[in-house]
Amino acid sequence: MNFKILSDSSCDLDNKTIEEIGIDIINLKNIDENNEELPDDFSNQDLYREMREGKFFKTSQVTAYDYQVKLEEMAKCGSNIIVLALSSGLSGTYQNAYMAARKVSEKYKDIKIEVIDSLAASVGFGLITYYTALAAKNGMDFEKTVEFAKYLVANTAHIFTVFDLKYLYQGGRVSKTKAKISSVLNIIPILEVDDDGKLYVSEVIRGKNKAFKKMIEIISEKSTASGVDFVFPVHGDDKKILDPFIERLEEKGFKNHKSFEIGRTIACHVGPDMCGMGYLKEDIKEEFRKYIV
Repeated sequence: MNFKILSDSSCDLDNKTIEEIGIDIINLKNIDENNEELPDDFSNQDLYREMREGKFFKTSQVTAYDYQVKLEEMAKCGSNIIVLALSSGLSGTYQNAYMAARKVSEKYKDIKIEVIDSLAASVGFGLITYYTALAAKNGMDFEKTVEFAKYLVANTAHIFTVFDLKYLYQGGRVSKTKAKISSVLNIIPILEVDDDGKLYVSEVIRGKNKAFKKMIEIISEKSTASGVDFVFPVHGDDKKILDPFIERLEEKGFKNHKSFEIGRTIACHVGPDMCGMGYLKEDIKEEFRKYIV
């Protein structure tokens, strides 16, 4: 591979997977209630624990300056660069990456830098990052990898649910009234990401089991994928919460799955009581498939 891939921490891939596919990661910042930045060694589990103790956190996008520093560091090695960024519908990270790339390209004129808006977050973004990097690792050239990444952006969907709306309320995603009603009546929202990369509530269900069933129904309606490619389930601080969801997935033919823990960036907004999945709307096209097996 004569180029490098830079993604960001909101893709929620674990360290083992990041190492396996050989990508660089730039971190979004997490800010506590005192507006102090959390250290890098503050783990997901630390965040979950403190959120359950009543603390709230927020995130800060990757700045254009931080991107510029990172891209210059990568450009000095003489490699072209593909940047995959958190959805522009959720953050200014993509715009900052784009501005930084223009500046670095002016300085390193022989280096090609392609910045791609994932229109995704968490494991939806992780799915795009994983397959893009896997194809590059297996010999796909720069231009074809850019084409493949854009295909994945158009072909990736997300679905998830949260069992406590207070974090979405805190982040301004739902009203205080809806959050209170949900806690009293055991109402659970099904959330998806639209074509502009923005979060929306697609269904409202009462009870976890019904929520899992509805999520599978929505996936089946919106995807023609056969299950040959990976889907990426995601959980908060309780991995076992995925068990009934994955059981239903496997019954529908989705045998290939990689489960991940939601990262600090997205957890700040949805809380530790959640589960969901990034999946493909269709099987990956044959022209790309030979690079991902």
